[in-house]
Amino acid sequence: MGQWMDGYLERLEKSRQECMDAGGKERIEVQHSLGKLTARERIEHLVDPGTFEDIGSQVRDTRQSFGEGGKLNPADGVSMGFGKVNGRTVMVYSVDFTIMSGSIGDQGVWKIAELIQMAGQEQIPVIGMIDSAGSRISFDKGAVGLNGMGRLVRNYCLYSGIIPKITLLLGPCTGPMAQIPVLSDFLIINEKTGFLWLGGDIESEDAGTAEFHMEKSGQCDLIADSDEKAIDLAKQLLDFIPQNCWEKPAIIESTDDPERKDDALLDVMPDNPKFTYDMREVIELIVDNGDFFELKEEFAPNLVTGLARFDGMVAGIAASNPEELSGIMEPDSSDKYDRFMMFLDAFNIPLITMSDTTAYPPGDKWERMGVIRHGAKNLHGYSHLTNPKVTIVLRRSYGGSNITMGCSKMGPDFIYGWPTTEFAPTGPESIVEAIFHKELAKAKEDGNYEEVYNSFLIPLKEQFNVMNFAKSFTTFYTVHEVIDPRETRPRIIKALRVTRNKREELPEKNRFIKPA
Repeated sequence: MGQWMDGYLERLEKSRQECMDAGGKERIEVQHSLGKLTARERIEHLVDPGTFEDIGSQVRDTRQSFGEGGKLNPADGVSMGFGKVNGRTVMVYSVDFTIMSGSIGDQGVWKIAELIQMAGQEQIPVIGMIDSAGSRISFDKGAVGLNGMGRLVRNYCLYSGIIPKITLLLGPCTGPMAQIPVLSDFLIINEKTGFLWLGGDIESEDAGTAEFHMEKSGQCDLIADSDEKAIDLAKQLLDFIPQNCWEKPAIIESTDDPERKDDALLDVMPDNPKFTYDMREVIELIVDNGDFFELKEEFAPNLVTGLARFDGMVAGIAASNPEELSGIMEPDSSDKYDRFMMFLDAFNIPLITMSDTTAYPPGDKWERMGVIRHGAKNLHGYSHLTNPKVTIVLRRSYGGSNITMGCSKMGPDFIYGWPTTEFAPTGPESIVEAIFHKELAKAKEDGNYEEVYNSFLIPLKEQFNVMNFAKSFTTFYTVHEVIDPRETRPRIIKALRVTRNKREELPEKNRFIKPA
């Protein structure tokens, strides 16, 4: 090797060491004292050992920033590149809080924007880990990085539905950068250190926290109590998702009997329809080994969403939950359902819809909240799905839920109903009260209200029962087959096998207008 090369290699080695040293020993110690990993440690925990390859490590922003005194900022505060996660290639970036408090500079934001474009072109997932105080401020340039922010946002949007995008919020994220986690397919927040806020006044104690964005804003999908656990959740989530929209999720060998019929399914639903039950109990009895990966667990809990496997095949589950608000479809659950459906369809993941709901709630309160507008999103969304769709109706399917939850002629591949299923334009109780209000008023005076009420209700419920509706295949809302509840798992598995190579084509068009 010629001596002339020595100087270049020394400079290269020095630059690489600066990246490894990040913001310096003191800043790293502070990071650890806050219970946080460094940007590099997060990448090391995510990717398979020895697989990470840096991109853009030589980038620097040498402009003097407020309070920084012109200090070096290795990689402009963003470590990024590609590696393997459980053997699968992914693009990954990690914002480094030890460097200028993770503030996003001009070079750093352009680096991430280009990484998203590279991931889209290479057709591989992107996992981002954010720990940033916001946009960087410069003495001579004001807010730095806003030019590249437009390109970053555009690339996130352009490759939506093309490649999976997972964001981990492991520290603060404010200002324009706060849009990025929500433009991702999934957001995982460290409940101890994560903070997401666009700007403006903070008026509640929990504002910006993981709980706030899970329970109130609905922008958080999963919560962890450490960086390590957040990263582990991202790995688990990735196992359910294909590399891109042109592939299908991998099928793994299952250790659970595909023909398993569980007698416990007969005991989940209470005899009295006035009592509720938790739909998760049913889900855990039918999926492989009882493993259900729930998403947005505390947001709109009247609708349960998540991922699972059936004989090793991935499927998304959207299930009305009678234990919460009787499983009604109100605006928040409608939004939750819509986003979940769109993701599944984009990445060729089958949708299993499980319905037991009294449908959309009536009244001034809900109308003011836009219950019709939000419900229309579900109708529009379901109508455009081309992925495999299997519906299970367990008990009540009233009103708009007949179509919203994948019943009737909305295009599900298979509809199965338990013998307890009731299809009705509205709840039978409401019909009895509306039609027989005079008789009920007199019965209340005579002291035999319950007896008279049930004399009207029971025959009506029997009339709406699927065992009667199934006799007329096209006239009423009905099912393809009434099944023994214990057959639910085998029926779903066989339906997923049949639809594995499904091809459904919609009318060709360049654009469609989605309900507001």
